[in-house]
Amino acid sequence: MAETIYEKAAKIIAERKEERRFELRRRRSEVFSKIPRLLEIETQLDRFGIRMLNLLASGECDENRAVSGIMAENKEYVKERERLLSVHGFPPDYLDVKPACQKCGDSGFDGDKICECLRREITSIALKEANLSDALACQVFEKFSLGYYSDEFVEEYGCSPRENMRSILRECMAYADEFEKTQENLLLCGGCGLGKTFLSSAIANRLLQKGIDVLYVSCNALFPILEDMHFGREVSERAQYIVKKLNDCELLILDDLGSEFVTQFTSAELFRIINNRLINGRKMIISTNLNRSMLAKTYNERIASRIAGGFSMLEFLGEDIRKIKKLEGKI
Repeated sequence: MAETIYEKAAKIIAERKEERRFELRRRRSEVFSKIPRLLEIETQLDRFGIRMLNLLASGECDENRAVSGIMAENKEYVKERERLLSVHGFPPDYLDVKPACQKCGDSGFDGDKICECLRREITSIALKEANLSDALACQVFEKFSLGYYSDEFVEEYGCSPRENMRSILRECMAYADEFEKTQENLLLCGGCGLGKTFLSSAIANRLLQKGIDVLYVSCNALFPILEDMHFGREVSERAQYIVKKLNDCELLILDDLGSEFVTQFTSAELFRIINNRLINGRKMIISTNLNRSMLAKTYNERIASRIAGGFSMLEFLGEDIRKIKKLEGKI
């Protein structure tokens, strides 16, 4: 059985803890061979904790006096250890190998909660397995701004671009929040620079936080991989992993459909991917600059029909917001 993302992340944290233990053993061996007295000191320091527990548990002496006595003795040994290390050219804290995470001590848990360090590893692995770049990983609903869309009513649209975008944003957020309950597939279509990639990335990031298996892939990158595999050319392990997940992942996001070099082969592969996932109830999001009639012309009527029957269309309206941002000096 394949490892879950959590298991992979937990293994990284466990390896980090073992590395710390190994480094501590290495340092102890190094200094003990050079400074035999330090072995005696470390042995005595290791016993202090046990002595303190035994004294407190026995009830035969005053707790404060017992603790004070042990702490004073412990302090003297620590001072001697630091002095010996310094005399022999070692830092005073050379035998204090600190964990990578001070909160959890590299255990992965802060009390009864998952520590931030483990959560970061889970997120990092999830993003990698979803094929999301660092740039796309930053595209979340909370950062999406409606301010770049005009609020002027357009008769042709029957609304303003901002009103249209507000509705699309609500639908995309609802899709991510109710993903487990819906069988819906989304077609995000419209001109360049209107936020299709941003919102599909935001959906992916929201779902990854919920532990849902997502694959995000640009059509411009995907079809050359499929072509290389079909004709027996060598491909990377990463490429093989992406192809395997095309059918297995819970959500497949095909970004920028129509940007690839369209051939009879790419059309056949596109139909196969869409058809297989629809038949098996595996959800998809497709973003494209093409409308439905252009899809039929670019590919074929069979693909356009499959998309029309299996996807809910969200049409993005307005001006290229990347041009607006460029004029404002924000990109």
